[in-house]
Amino acid sequence: LENSTIENGIKGGYVAVEAENADITLVSTGSEVGICVEAVKTLKDEHGLTARVVSMPCTEIFDAQPKEYQLKVIPDGIPSLSVEVMSTLGWEKYSHEQFGLNRFGSSGPYKDVYKKFEFTPEGISKRAMATIEFW
Repeated sequence: LENSTIENGIKGGYVAVEAENADITLVSTGSEVGICVEAVKTLKDEHGLTARVVSMPCTEIFDAQPKEYQLKVIPDGIPSLSVEVMSTLGWEKYSHEQFGLNRFGSSGPYKDVYKKFEFTPEGISKRAMATIEFW
């Protein structure tokens, strides 16, 4: 990703995809960042919505950044949705809504599991639209 640099990564969280007048911020980590980037296109092409993406490789380091930086990455006044397959635990600090699994018991090829639980650009878009409508 264009903004995925060492300089940005060492801050714990950074804007991976920026968009002026965005309707929502998608916050994620690891492989989910790529899916969120794909969801940006789905939201724009299919729903006319603009999204920005934040990559959050380390919440502890992000929390240590100045408040000004944190608000530049996750600004007030715009709804946010976190996307983390493993769990939603802790993401409420960084997003209005959380999308993730909070249970055990699913296994298989990851693409099949992701599709079943809608960790796809379309599934993320669906939840992003609901978050925008609610907030």
